Amino acid sequence: MKKKYNIAGIKIELNYHYDDFLKGNIESYLMHEDEACDYEIQVFLRDEIEKPEGSTNSKMNPYIIFGEKQRIIYALNANGDVKELITHSNDYRYTKIEMNPSLLKNPAEVEYVMLGVTFLEIALRCGFLPIHAAAILYRDEAILFSAPSQTGKSTHAKIWVNNFEGAELLNDDKPLLKLVDNQIIVYSSPFSGKTSINQNRHAPLKSIIFLRQGLTNIVSPMTEEGKIENLMRNILRPDDADLWDQVLDKIAKLMHQIPIYQIEATMEIEAAIAVHDMIYKGDYYEN
Repeated sequence: MKKKYNIAGIKIELNYHYDDFLKGNIESYLMHEDEACDYEIQVFLRDEIEKPEGSTNSKMNPYIIFGEKQRIIYALNANGDVKELITHSNDYRYTKIEMNPSLLKNPAEVEYVMLGVTFLEIALRCGFLPIHAAAILYRDEAILFSAPSQTGKSTHAKIWVNNFEGAELLNDDKPLLKLVDNQIIVYSSPFSGKTSINQNRHAPLKSIIFLRQGLTNIVSPMTEEGKIENLMRNILRPDDADLWDQVLDKIAKLMHQIPIYQIEATMEIEAAIAVHDMIYKGDYYEN
């Protein structure tokens, strides 16, 4: 399926094969086929993929070959066969993804993950900061719940959606942050984890909540050290040294403009009420 999409203002042409994670998910980002795109990602299914030539400093799977104009990333199975290969120009304007479905347990999931990873790298280069979090819309603003996988961020977000009037899920896994007119805006994309829950919308960022499983439901502001540690752990960290200055600048603005809290959460409604009371200083909530 070769179509063009406008994702958070990034105009990109995608050619992919499996609908498992994108059907009913990516259509709201469609743009007119006559419009020009700045980026292109093509996926090819191969019966066999030749191992690329060139030296690599990688000591484990996947392996990376750096070239003057492009970078190659490839992964091998236990028999040394190439099961996935990504070739992209150094500016990410064009990316070719090759997959051997016969060597993959779930080709549809692998394709979705590789499309998502490539898109997030492009987003970094377009001034966005991808973050591992569940994002909700509430009172025309975005609230992010961030935590390691399988520790409750999606559960906490759903508690808000189910109990607070007007709360909606914006992106279940990888929202994008961008500084626009000195305001931090949260954007969504069709790459939102295995649940594929997202909306093609954006909103100003109200607050970030870092969750840990616990018993107390005590919400507290984070120290500067805690903010840096948790943000660095949960953002997409660039492997391009030239991008680090931009990323660190965005982190500094996040820390000084946005209230950031932590909670030892029980994943019950009491945890959501405690977070709500901290963000809105005891202002009413509706259920």
